[in-house]
Amino acid sequence: MVAHLGDPSNCLHIPSSKRWRKEKAVAQRRRTALSVVSLSIIVASLACAPGNPGDIPSPPGGQIPISQEAADRLKENFNREMQEASTGEEFRLFVTNEEITALVALTLQDTGSVPLSDPQVWFTAGSVYMTGTFSPFWPFKFQSLIVTTAVVNDGQIEVEVERAQMGPFPFPRQVLESASESINETLEEMQLDLEITALEILEGELQLAGTRREPQ
Repeated sequence: MVAHLGDPSNCLHIPSSKRWRKEKAVAQRRRTALSVVSLSIIVASLACAPGNPGDIPSPPGGQIPISQEAADRLKENFNREMQEASTGEEFRLFVTNEEITALVALTLQDTGSVPLSDPQVWFTAGSVYMTGTFSPFWPFKFQSLIVTTAVVNDGQIEVEVERAQMGPFPFPRQVLESASESINETLEEMQLDLEITALEILEGELQLAGTRREPQ
């Protein structure tokens, strides 16, 4: 039997280039939609998962107000104490929850370098707590927490990040250790000419004392 080229039954069906591109675009959109839906489900599950270990605490006295006045007061107190320390006197700095929260909030607002909003910072039980809304990318938002302690070692402040979490899930210990190391490196540069003699984290207040190092 001889097959005829013109016989439709003997020809393969090959879609046109235009139709092929259209089908490819539709398939790509479907894959993208599935990826977005999957990511949304995962993030929603993380954000809404139950569990007491993931509860984000609130300041003991309720929401801490944010004001320019409180931030300016902290700056003025710091500058005054540093000026007195430059004459050889011991400086003593007292920082309240309201002052540190205002300074952090307004600094974040001015720089916009960290996607953290509504920060709250407070001193309690020997630790410093900081909470806020972390927005890594739209439309996801996570209530976040960082808890640190601080001690004086050889005249310098050293910080340890004890706990950090986003939503109900904590960061691994390796991340906390790395964060502590980075913070202490920054603090070391800031304290080059300071000799810290005392540091206390009380309920609602941080107390810091020290002197200025003499130039070598």
